[in-house]
Amino acid sequence: MSESNPSPAAPDAWSDAELTIAIKAYLRMLHAELHGVAYNKAAVNRALREGPLPNRSKGSIEFRMRNISAALYELKMPYIAGYLPATNIGSAVKQQMIALLSMQGLESLEAYVPTADAGTLAQRVSDLMQRQLGVIPKGSPKPTTVTNMVTSYVRDPAVKAWVLQAANGHCEGCGAPAPFKGMDGLPFLEVHHVMPLSSHGSDTTANAVALCPNCHRRCHYALDQAEFKLMLYERIARLAVEVPADA
Repeated sequence: MSESNPSPAAPDAWSDAELTIAIKAYLRMLHAELHGVAYNKAAVNRALREGPLPNRSKGSIEFRMRNISAALYELKMPYIAGYLPATNIGSAVKQQMIALLSMQGLESLEAYVPTADAGTLAQRVSDLMQRQLGVIPKGSPKPTTVTNMVTSYVRDPAVKAWVLQAANGHCEGCGAPAPFKGMDGLPFLEVHHVMPLSSHGSDTTANAVALCPNCHRRCHYALDQAEFKLMLYERIARLAVEVPADA
């Protein structure tokens, strides 16, 4: 955002009604860009001047579009690549833009916002997969980092080793051989706590199973995870049903 252009002269301040018209036009272009639909910025500008914004110049509308980009940038939302966020937008104008943008329903843009939270990321990916993404996303060449306090559980290595030995190189969920050998040369399986430790599940062989990565993800993310969990209890004799902490 190093580029800075002076604001074009305007006979008077833009009204909320005029700004709302510009914002709606901007969001239509942004949604088109995000979905890979072609559009023409110059044609949109001309249509605004010949229609609902007859008293505004081409340069004035152009600069307002960059104001909108600046407000979206402030909100950490995606913005139109061809409208670099204006750097000399006043704080009052920016807040006015943010307020008006919020009234246009930005929920549809939230799925495009980068996040460090794994759960939020999964939800946004699921949302976007149900849309038509016609263009390759810009992404981030240098992703920022977030430092969080993480709670880790003290695990008994003997429990994990025993469960892996009991599985004998085969997934206890689907019965298939481990998909590959790990760096230690042993069949790679992941140990899963059927009742999560976060729900006060025990770190014992009666609550742990050895699963292939596919079945492990099924336990956490599948639509039929409850049925799969029940199948594990029925299939593996050593497992004991435990009551979750919030039951």
